Amino acid sequence: MPPPSIATQPPPPPQNASSPSRFHAPATTLLIYPATLILGSLFSVLSPTAHAPPPGSTPTTTAAPPPNYFARKNNIFNTYFVKIGWIWMTLASVALVLTYAPHPARGRRQAQAFIRYALATAVWYVTTQWFFGPAVIDRSFVLTGGKCEAVLRELSETVEARGVLAAAGEEKLGVYITAAACKAAGGAWRGGHDVSGHVFMLVLVTAALGFEVLGLLAQGEGDGETPVVVANGGVDGKESETGTVSGSGEARKWALRFVGVVIGLSWWMLLMTAIWFHTWLEKTNGLLISLAAIYTIYILPRRVIPLRNIVGLPGV
Repeated sequence: MPPPSIATQPPPPPQNASSPSRFHAPATTLLIYPATLILGSLFSVLSPTAHAPPPGSTPTTTAAPPPNYFARKNNIFNTYFVKIGWIWMTLASVALVLTYAPHPARGRRQAQAFIRYALATAVWYVTTQWFFGPAVIDRSFVLTGGKCEAVLRELSETVEARGVLAAAGEEKLGVYITAAACKAAGGAWRGGHDVSGHVFMLVLVTAALGFEVLGLLAQGEGDGETPVVVANGGVDGKESETGTVSGSGEARKWALRFVGVVIGLSWWMLLMTAIWFHTWLEKTNGLLISLAAIYTIYILPRRVIPLRNIVGLPGV
């Protein structure tokens, strides 16, 4: 007598490989950034370390040294990582794209990854470097009353000595000078609303690289034994369904490690910026600009198919 059959549920159908939800973290992942800024800002307000005088300082010291190494603007990470952060972003992006696993759509994926990088670079450039003159951050600083004070005073004294000082000349210099030019001239960039360029760039770098990596890992391109399917159904010339390319997988491992270092150090410097620099509003505005860019490049294409056809999605 045959044993009674046990009713079982049929296995769920395989998820569509083209479904964006398979490859991407939810948009709520971006909440890590306001959480980081809130954590850092609260630490700067509540921690005795942030307010205690540094060792060796006295109450009469006019310019006390920063209380923490990361509170120094010339710390090694700020000088050689954050201030040239887009170079590290570029190197990390190139490392990822060049180590894409062999795939029939590899060329398209690489081209769309370059488009996403180009869009992020354009946002970074117009916000922090140049936008038909001064960058967006410099323009907003001047529009809110900021000036290069030391240079203006020096110019005023020089021209007054010659008897030809005009208020219009001072205003023109105050409006059109940039933060970089002001500092290069020995001036002090003060008086306006200084959108945090550090917060903007560090959020943009970590989020963009994070979405790229998550897309590759979810697809299976992140491990060292990546399956490669060739046109005839075999792998590496062999008639089988699966196979690996250990060489490219090893390069991909090192690329992911490098990208992981860039992401990790960028997040740490974002936390340090949240603790030691800028006001709440300045940090918030830098965050909002970067999140708007990330939303447009990485999240909006999940629902807007015409945009997805242009910029693509990581891992799809």
